[in-house]
Amino acid sequence: MLDRMNELTQHAPHAGTLFLQKVSGDISGRWEAENDANAAKGSERTMYGYVPVSGCPHPKQCQVVMVLRNEATEESAYDVMKMYGLDDLAEDKNFLMLFPNPTEDGWNVTDDPARESDIDFLIRCFGILKGSELGVSGFNGMVFYIAASPQASELLMTMAAKRPLNVPAMMIGGFTPGYEIPADALGIETAAWVSCNDRAANYFKWSNGIQTDPVPVTEHTVKYYGKNPNVRLLVSSDHIDTALIRLAWEELFSETRRWQNDTYGCYQERTNFTEKGFVGHVKDSSLGVNGGFPHTWYEYIPPQLRGTDEKVPLLFYFHGGGCVPLYGAEQSDWHRVADRENFIVVYPEASAKNTWNVWNDKELPYSDKDFFLALIDHMDEVHPIDRTRIYVSGFSMGGMMSNAMACSLPNVIAAAAPCNAYQEGYFASYGALVGNMGKGGGAYDPGETVLGYKGEPSDTRKTADARKELYDYRMPVIQTSGLIDGRWPIPGDRDSRVLCFNYWKRYNNIPVTPVTESPYESGLTADVNEYLGDDERFLHHAWKSEDEGHPFLYELFLAKRMPHALDIRTTGYLWEFLRKFRRAEDGRLIIEED
Repeated sequence: MLDRMNELTQHAPHAGTLFLQKVSGDISGRWEAENDANAAKGSERTMYGYVPVSGCPHPKQCQVVMVLRNEATEESAYDVMKMYGLDDLAEDKNFLMLFPNPTEDGWNVTDDPARESDIDFLIRCFGILKGSELGVSGFNGMVFYIAASPQASELLMTMAAKRPLNVPAMMIGGFTPGYEIPADALGIETAAWVSCNDRAANYFKWSNGIQTDPVPVTEHTVKYYGKNPNVRLLVSSDHIDTALIRLAWEELFSETRRWQNDTYGCYQERTNFTEKGFVGHVKDSSLGVNGGFPHTWYEYIPPQLRGTDEKVPLLFYFHGGGCVPLYGAEQSDWHRVADRENFIVVYPEASAKNTWNVWNDKELPYSDKDFFLALIDHMDEVHPIDRTRIYVSGFSMGGMMSNAMACSLPNVIAAAAPCNAYQEGYFASYGALVGNMGKGGGAYDPGETVLGYKGEPSDTRKTADARKELYDYRMPVIQTSGLIDGRWPIPGDRDSRVLCFNYWKRYNNIPVTPVTESPYESGLTADVNEYLGDDERFLHHAWKSEDEGHPFLYELFLAKRMPHALDIRTTGYLWEFLRKFRRAEDGRLIIEED
């Protein structure tokens, strides 16, 4: 897969040359939501890195290839790179390349506890990238490994067997005669290319739950799909060479992403945005807002709607802080739901430094609220939209943006689905947030009035309160979270999550009750409490409004084993909630029950 829609934003001073990079023995304290790397401490070591002159995409979209060889010299890294044509491939495909250096004793292929763990070292090689001298970072769910020796193949096999979360995909060859796959292997699915190695191929057939016949790829290479069709196994009788690595890129690496949203992560289908029919607007100043500021956004209209006059719903998905729209697209998969349900999706980019102005604060240079409203008008020109059915969703700070737009524009939005975020745009001001952090505090100090400093309420809050006073709106809201994202059960009624829950309950005329002990992992009880999904991964709470004839207007959807992340299965549940609501011109909520 080659998709040029990802904007190239990372250009390093060492581009086009091998650069020696120090690898810290301690990466604790480098926590980064959805892109975290956790490894035990070790010795200070080094690796060589190569950044293509052509550049790399944003870190959350940047793929990383680690090449393991048996020597620790720059010459050996250069020779392997040239032998496999990896520098040319990196320039063409825009990925970051790393050559971790083994110790003098060679690779610890069995992860012998008497020696330093090379598995932890490989994880630290990724973990130090952000802010490193190399100048480019990547995404941990797209770290791909290539073994350039039998010992490297053995180390990667051990890693896949014992630490599969950290192996999105790998390419290995044969083992030395004495190596044995760990007897305590977890048997967790892992995407892999195996050349000339029946033992490894059989392991992955078992761990991936392969029950289908092989699909021929070349004369000597076949492809298998596991119980999850996004986990591919390619088995070849040819030794690894330049041609096979290029084939592995097309058939395996570029098609693989392992999201860290469960104990062992989750593989989901990659999106080729160009082939899918996304329309990108990069630094486009045509909207005429924010003083002609060049905004970025991506539009998706399902094929069956293109060229038609049918008015259809419009959904906005706001990416998380420090992310970009196409990352949010793959994270949420809203466009695939749109294919099935006939609506349009827009993935906008925050106006300033990938951070949404959820407060609509005048201290910040651009109003994302004005950007949002301008996009609605723009999309109505692109394709007829049903203005009674405009929905918002988003992750983390994008979830904050969803909450902010829903409360300040209830006349525009029919329903909202904020994910893993709460009402900071309403309960905090930008000045309070920055001031408190500058004094060494947290993001805010919870309180029932204004969080942080007891200063002026945000513009979002003022607007929301004025709208609610003008007309007693109802706003259907379904929120999501991971049950290991923060402290669950919720510790008390002054938690920021509870402030948000209670805000939307009051907004929708739902009784507000104190947080009490409950038999559920959330610590909450509601009018409806149920487990959903084949594996009962999802805990669903729903509260009913006291308005006559109104259904459940506030719901909470929680995923077991999930940290600050998103499970794409959630998106389908969110749509089933959102689709029931539309907004009349006079502000009334129209409910269309099945």
